[in-house]
Amino acid sequence: MNVAEPGSRGEGADLDLTQIEVEFAPLLAQLGRIMTSASDIDEVYERFTDAVTSVIPADRLSIVVVDSEACQYKARYYAGIDVPLATLDVWQPLEGQVIETVVRSKRPQIVDDRNVAAILTRSPRLQDGIEAGLRTWMDVPVILEQVVVAVMRFMSRTPNAYDARSEALAVLIAAQVAGAVANAQSIESLLATQAELARSNAELEQFAYVASHDLQEPLRMVASYVGLLDRRYRGRLDSDADDFIEFAVDGARRMQALLNGLLDLSRVGTRGRELEPTETGAALRDSLINLEQAIAEAGAEVVHDPVPTVLGDRIQLTQLFQNLVSNAVKFNASDRPRVTVTAQRAGSMWEFAVADNGIGIDPAHFDRIFQVFQRLHTRDTYEGTGIGLSVCRKIVERHGGTIWPESAKGQGTTFRFTLKAVEAAPAAR
Repeated sequence: MNVAEPGSRGEGADLDLTQIEVEFAPLLAQLGRIMTSASDIDEVYERFTDAVTSVIPADRLSIVVVDSEACQYKARYYAGIDVPLATLDVWQPLEGQVIETVVRSKRPQIVDDRNVAAILTRSPRLQDGIEAGLRTWMDVPVILEQVVVAVMRFMSRTPNAYDARSEALAVLIAAQVAGAVANAQSIESLLATQAELARSNAELEQFAYVASHDLQEPLRMVASYVGLLDRRYRGRLDSDADDFIEFAVDGARRMQALLNGLLDLSRVGTRGRELEPTETGAALRDSLINLEQAIAEAGAEVVHDPVPTVLGDRIQLTQLFQNLVSNAVKFNASDRPRVTVTAQRAGSMWEFAVADNGIGIDPAHFDRIFQVFQRLHTRDTYEGTGIGLSVCRKIVERHGGTIWPESAKGQGTTFRFTLKAVEAAPAAR
């Protein structure tokens, strides 16, 4: 019995590959179109199978994805007869498999009556295919940038079904498949990463909510009893004791503010209402009512143009305006703080601007200001938790928009953000 080495073409080794390429040029062009015609890789593989098996008959055709670095593989797609114990999308060790030789040599391999006995000694799993009635295998590496990214496997019930001509054509076909397989792997990896990120974010939001919510009760008890100590014993102990009590009261108050901020941040994604046509004028009025005392104490003036209806969550938009206007009033050293709110259409979005005449922000700090707990000033200078702008960004992004600052140190700040426009309903007849 002759044993064919991987890549050997026997008596057909002097085949004119150019002639084969010319002969099957329409098929290769068709495969190129298939490989780029759809984003669903399973649909691509199905159309590919129909085209390829018209010229290289196969009772079963599979595409096996390979991770050469990890020395593992998984069957990504197959069509045709079933093989016992065959599984899809399960990574398995490459060692001892029939395709291991193909991956390592980067050359095709034909298994048939001439060499099946020898290969069975190295790859016992081949017996599964034999029991399914298969007699001939042709494995062809799919190579991208000198790396085997997959193996195409043609299988037939017919003894000695494939020859050097079949092998040469399969190699040309594999070159068409390489890009599609690599793209599919990239897309699958990206989708898996996105799913993991979404899961991680959901768990983080839930953790922030639970931790903040569950910490509120013991913190309220601490704050309550420290406050009781302050009222009952201030002035009755020494000055150090009074200072210690004051520090404890201030610490409890700041901790409550931080926990409330974390709750606000976690609730943006978990407690938000369904987005619907919302009058931003109403949300802005609600925010100014909530800030009425702070605005009056600062002697500030808040003016605004008529603002539009957008697709939004009124409660969250109120919170957005409230945080931005509050910051504009707070970070302001002017004798007469002034805040202006405007909006203008920008394609399918409305672009809002909340501008002030305050202390401004150094552009070098633009990235920091939206990060949780990132403060540009000490608590002695300006109170706050460093969470407000993080909440603003999360609200805007949940609404499908973006938010960014325009500022220079000492020259005031304008925060701009976009929200989706709501097209006017057709007039009633």
